[in-house]
Amino acid sequence: MSLTALRLGQLTVGRLGYGQDVRLMTDEATNFHLDVPIAEHAEMSAGRAELVATQREEAAVFSPGEPARMRWSDNCLQVCLMIPRASLDTQLEELIGRSVVRPLRFDFSMDLRGPIGRSWIDTVRLLARELDEGPGLLLHQYAGPHVQSLLLDGLLLGQPHSYSEEIGGRTRPGAAATIARDVDLINERADEPWSSTSLAREVHLSVRALQEGFSETLANRPMRYLRDVRLRRVHGVLREARPGSVTVEAVASRWGVLHMSRWPAAYRVAFGEPPSSTLAR
Repeated sequence: MSLTALRLGQLTVGRLGYGQDVRLMTDEATNFHLDVPIAEHAEMSAGRAELVATQREEAAVFSPGEPARMRWSDNCLQVCLMIPRASLDTQLEELIGRSVVRPLRFDFSMDLRGPIGRSWIDTVRLLARELDEGPGLLLHQYAGPHVQSLLLDGLLLGQPHSYSEEIGGRTRPGAAATIARDVDLINERADEPWSSTSLAREVHLSVRALQEGFSETLANRPMRYLRDVRLRRVHGVLREARPGSVTVEAVASRWGVLHMSRWPAAYRVAFGEPPSSTLAR
């Protein structure tokens, strides 16, 4: 067995492989666990739910209260996440604007091929690289909290669960003045690890009311607006920097831009050139 693990805030993340075909049965889970294949496949089940999870297609979400049964292929590698139940309950309460009164339970099979699934798995791949190469970006005081927020919010907003209808239901949008306060927060503190949840909490809105308010007031989404502000900050730093004094990646991570394979395309659309060209000038 090979195992590399790290702590990311409240989360535990591991890269695990057994090197041979194995069958496993666990005790009843007390926290939430996600198993994401990054090589080969694994057959997994909990209760009556089962799936064959494969790289880039599906992952398994184990909710508390049931044992897990698994068969790993001999070359299977997985990124495994353990999320404390209390952490997800707290995040969920902020999303729906009230206390959680019944257990949070997720659908077992997580589709990684849709828009939210692809974004979520990009964050998991970032974790896998850190586990392979040694912790670097994740230990950064700004980047680590950003990654944790992306994982928790992506899971609650993208994976069906017992409260999905309450998150997705129509609600009264936040007032323009309230949305303006969040806009000011984003512009003043763009480097902080904001998520839809934390932005909504700052102005005492539900996440849905925040999203509806941004859509009505700015014709935009909160996290897209935040991304655009951060891109402008990155652009400003790169314009002023001397070539060789900084790297594009260091500046981007300082401002919470984490998906290094995707953000340069958005930068090029916004400023007409890749970030490396801005720095070179």
